[in-house]
Amino acid sequence: MRRALVALTALTFVACGGEDAVSPPPVADAPHALPNFEDAKADNYVSTNAREYLLKGAAHVDLPADFDTLDNEAKASTLDRLVQSRLSTVARSVRSHVDGVIRGVNDDSDDSDVEYFTFYKRDANAAEPAVILEGEGRARFDFAIELVGSYYLMSKIAPEQTSTRRFDLTVDGEDSPVDIVVEGTPSTDAFPKYDALFADGVYDIGLHFGGDYNEGRFDLETAKWTVQTLLDGGWANDAVSSFEDLTIDSPPFTRQMLIEGKVIEARITVVHSDMVDPSEESKLSDAMKDSLANKDVVIYSGHAGPGAGFILDYQPRHEIPTRDFATLDLPSKYQIYVFDGCQTYRTYVDDILTNPNKTFDNLDIVTTVNTTPFSVGYQTIWEFVYWLTITDGAGNHYPISWKDILRGLNTKDFADVYYGVHGVDNDPQLNPHAPDVACQPCAQDSDCGAGGNFCLGYSGGAACGVACTTDTACGEGYRCGRINSDPEQWYLPQQCIRRDYTCPAVAQ
Repeated sequence: MRRALVALTALTFVACGGEDAVSPPPVADAPHALPNFEDAKADNYVSTNAREYLLKGAAHVDLPADFDTLDNEAKASTLDRLVQSRLSTVARSVRSHVDGVIRGVNDDSDDSDVEYFTFYKRDANAAEPAVILEGEGRARFDFAIELVGSYYLMSKIAPEQTSTRRFDLTVDGEDSPVDIVVEGTPSTDAFPKYDALFADGVYDIGLHFGGDYNEGRFDLETAKWTVQTLLDGGWANDAVSSFEDLTIDSPPFTRQMLIEGKVIEARITVVHSDMVDPSEESKLSDAMKDSLANKDVVIYSGHAGPGAGFILDYQPRHEIPTRDFATLDLPSKYQIYVFDGCQTYRTYVDDILTNPNKTFDNLDIVTTVNTTPFSVGYQTIWEFVYWLTITDGAGNHYPISWKDILRGLNTKDFADVYYGVHGVDNDPQLNPHAPDVACQPCAQDSDCGAGGNFCLGYSGGAACGVACTTDTACGEGYRCGRINSDPEQWYLPQQCIRRDYTCPAVAQ
């Protein structure tokens, strides 16, 4: 599991035109060359093969004949009831129209691997607070319907090339077609809050396998594979030499990483239903609750579904139901939850956020939109454990952005699953380990702080870049550019680079 990055000096680099129409001047000898910039299209959702959308419009309700005689409290109650009822009717019309369009572009196929898809959260329909009384027994209200869909969905449901994507929809009860505006949510890529994960000197990962009712026991096979992969990959555990040695009380698998020169111990605790007797099923939920309360990263790999909770065993069935999420002992510290199961996108995020200790200020949640094949379980565990603990050749932890992590999951082999992360808007867009070294003189990457920052060849001398995900995060005079063109090393972070290819600190 512990694969080190290849030597960075072996990379090749991009050399192509860009909006500045300026070529890099002759550069100093440095580990990394500078690219020419080229414009990249906006990419605002934290999945690599899907995007969230809002469908917004206005609709009307008919008021009862005695509405004007009601007191203010009764009027508010009546309006709320009527708006919610009408909202359900309008939302059904919008969804029916969108689903019809998508069926058409998919040639009426309902296979899971079609090119275009839509998926709605539970309680995806919302009415805006303002309700306007228009007279003649009518009131108008604004609404928004949230969905996740294929990346270029807007071009299919609102094909007109205008500054705003929109379409007209005939809805029963409306005097004229409803103007529906389609907006893609503006989230951008960012890094997990690695500095918070490592703050206490220990990086704890809890990996919990849900039970399985299938005869093949894919849960058991995946757990065995995971344990062997950890052992083969350099994770140490003196008490465990094979899956059969693993018990509910086994110590974690460990290895060390360097964070800004400090040694951090990474720990992975593996829990599976076969570790306990049927009479001791409560130990499974106790272990899961302990991870949720204390660990930095919690991965649940098992059966799921809208409102299903964590199904930890089927022999007999034992689970943590979603109704318990609000009262779980969850910490106020930053955590990452990975919920790898069928359709966890739909309800799990909202259910966890009912807990008063959890907001997107201290939580990122990875979910999947569609039905998740068991064969993806291997991939998910590998990708998250690997990318969240990756180091370079010197043992420095390497900061990988959310979108680069997700690229390892949203592959052609599993194109109909759609992994994404919630909470990214509150995450850093600069290297959390060392964000303040841009343009400082350097001779090698290690002069630029923790892993992820590169020593770049500027005019006049070598100077540091900083790992980044957006131009805005880099600040005035910089762009966030990818300097690596090797398709096998797409995960190496982009760097904050001076637009004029000159660093004042090293200019001669």
